[in-house]
Amino acid sequence: MGRFSTTVHIKYNTDAAGFKNLFREIMKKRGFVLCDQDEAVLSYALASGASGWVTLASEAYRDDLKIAQGDLKYIAKELRANSFSVEVVDSDFAVLTLNNGDTVIVGDGSCYGIEAPSRGDRKYWEPLLADGMTWQRFSETAQKDSVFVEDTLSEFADIIGVSPELICADPSELSDNENAVQLYFKKAEAKEKAMSLNAAFKKVFGEALEPLGFKLIKSKYPYFVRVVSDEIIHYVTVANERADGRGDNGVKYKCFNVFCGVSTVYKGDIDFEENPTRFLSSFINSLSEIYTRTHWSNLDMKYRASIMRFYYNPTSTQSLLGVLSQALVVALKDAIPVIDQAVTLEKCMDYFELMEHRLNPLLDGGGEGLLCTKLFSADEYVTFMDKYWERELEDIKRKLSITSDPKRIESFETRIKCIASEREECKEKCYRLFTEPELQEKAPAELARRKKENTEKLRSYGLDI
Repeated sequence: MGRFSTTVHIKYNTDAAGFKNLFREIMKKRGFVLCDQDEAVLSYALASGASGWVTLASEAYRDDLKIAQGDLKYIAKELRANSFSVEVVDSDFAVLTLNNGDTVIVGDGSCYGIEAPSRGDRKYWEPLLADGMTWQRFSETAQKDSVFVEDTLSEFADIIGVSPELICADPSELSDNENAVQLYFKKAEAKEKAMSLNAAFKKVFGEALEPLGFKLIKSKYPYFVRVVSDEIIHYVTVANERADGRGDNGVKYKCFNVFCGVSTVYKGDIDFEENPTRFLSSFINSLSEIYTRTHWSNLDMKYRASIMRFYYNPTSTQSLLGVLSQALVVALKDAIPVIDQAVTLEKCMDYFELMEHRLNPLLDGGGEGLLCTKLFSADEYVTFMDKYWERELEDIKRKLSITSDPKRIESFETRIKCIASEREECKEKCYRLFTEPELQEKAPAELARRKKENTEKLRSYGLDI
């Protein structure tokens, strides 16, 4: 899964702390005032970088790009400052948009129908170049097609003078910057106190999860964590996701997802100070993913589609609470019973394999793969990893049995042949990896180090482990 992010950059020759007061007054003119996080309907992260640029990001930009464009134009007008936005689409391409609307498209957007990408008007972009940079270099960089557009954007950052680590940073990345400032706003004229997603999640899910042994930990993100043993934890959290534009009576709906996960203290890194959406597939899974992977042989596609995202009216606290209650029903029915089974290290490995988490036994890996050296022999590890192939074959054979489409039959049969040719090679690779002498020698000490470090970290979150 590639990066989706939107940031706004303003040239105003001040740091984030200085810009905070300006931004507060701008938001006041737009009908918003500063507030605590739990009251917020809008949140922003500000960070100052090189050459007088200030970077602005918001979770709201994920839901609606028009909010970012509105901020871009309004701030530029109020401050009479140069500014531009950077929208990254699945790490394939990025759109850089000036406050006057002129754009530069970087990367490969052909899959999105962009065949003749805009390269920008020189008279608008050239004044933004950093000292010593040329329009020729700007143009040449715009035409690069890196595997990940973030690499090209890092070069652009140097050309324009924005710090490379800020050019396409999302809110959680900005908040980790030592020069960052976090701001929360609510509607000044709101008669009803608006409840944020995080506050509503804590209320609805807290009442159900706490009796099951979960505890709200000390983190800027709302993680409920359950200590199963001195080696295993389970957790549940929530995060905003990009909405698709649906709404009612002129109100655009927002959406969220609920995520569940399992970790052992032997994981390469346990960090609950990160936005949950940054860990998808390698750390936690959404409710729909857990349902899909535990019902792959009898999947109800209509039900799956209904739980992929949860939409609510952001102007109505009752709407938010009601939709969270619906999500709770799904979690208690389709997700919590699944993670409930991961109560031993062996059961945890079965869970990771079922969720298709990466389980390569690496000394410097961030996942759970090194735990395999504690639980398996080389032959057992090979057999365990072969489950991926076996499950895929079973799924293909099931689909073959219910289709009469010649093209689908041909496609399935081709895939079966491909698996047959790749499977033995994969087994040999797994065996070589597992029996590598350095791994076998150093794995026990590394696992002990991880357990000690992760245990201390979990205790810092307020957990009794």
